Amino acid sequence: MAEHSPHEVRRAIGFAVASIFFFTAMTAVVKWISGHGYAATQVAFFRAAFALVLSVPILLVQVGPSGFRTSQRWGFAFRGLIGVFGTVLCFYGMAHLPLADAVAIAFTIPLWVTTLSAPVLGERVGLSRWAAVLSGFAAILIIVPPTGDAPLVPALAAILGNGLIGLAVVLMRRLNATDRAQTIVFYYMLALTIGSAALAPIDWRTPTTAEDWFGLAAVGVLAGLAHTMLTHAYRHAPAAVVAPFDYTGIIWALLFGYLFWGEQPDLNFYLGAVILIGCGLYVLYSEGRDRRVDNPVVNARSPSSSD
Repeated sequence: MAEHSPHEVRRAIGFAVASIFFFTAMTAVVKWISGHGYAATQVAFFRAAFALVLSVPILLVQVGPSGFRTSQRWGFAFRGLIGVFGTVLCFYGMAHLPLADAVAIAFTIPLWVTTLSAPVLGERVGLSRWAAVLSGFAAILIIVPPTGDAPLVPALAAILGNGLIGLAVVLMRRLNATDRAQTIVFYYMLALTIGSAALAPIDWRTPTTAEDWFGLAAVGVLAGLAHTMLTHAYRHAPAAVVAPFDYTGIIWALLFGYLFWGEQPDLNFYLGAVILIGCGLYVLYSEGRDRRVDNPVVNARSPSSSD
């Protein structure tokens, strides 16, 4: 297993913090632009299209034309299809949930990754890790309790959407073993653009103001930056180093939610978020520990490794 230098680790942390900032800012813009009457399918299309436009020059400048070559086209296509439905469901949740709730539900992604790594990658998941996964999902019931006042449909959509994104993360780990970060981003955005273009006409509204065009473009640009930063982060350091910085997103979500919508989460939110973050960190570190103990050489080369 290749060791990561302190310089690489610092770079990975920087990429991770930047990624979650861009992701949270994108979530805020999705919530804002959805309030202008744009459906999740249409926002997903603009997210993918503008991010695709951004990814092409990055690929050409950093890698060159050879970056378009890959032997994993079907793998990229399948990951993109999963990403389309995951993105639409997540965007629907973002539009109808408080910003902090939407970001907190996104913290289920590590739990989904653990859940899906067993059937998809054949990884072993111990009893304690399963307990942490179930506890993390139970924490969602504290954040968004099943009462008449809770936006249950958007919450369920966000949970399922993040499950699909978790599957896309598992597949990204496999692709990281053979392709450059820029290539992964380009083909993911290409597949998202094609897939979301097929869904967008379902409830299309043509933008008529510069403000709306700016918002829809910002979703794509921020998403492209977040995805690029995340892919680079996982290339420069192990998941155990990178993933904990995802939780800095809660700080940005609380700040943006308060400044732009006057949102002030109740005690249930903070209690559920603490449980969810704790479960996510336990899953992360127990996974890394088990890989090192079981077979430090073979597991380091596993397709699920984020190195």
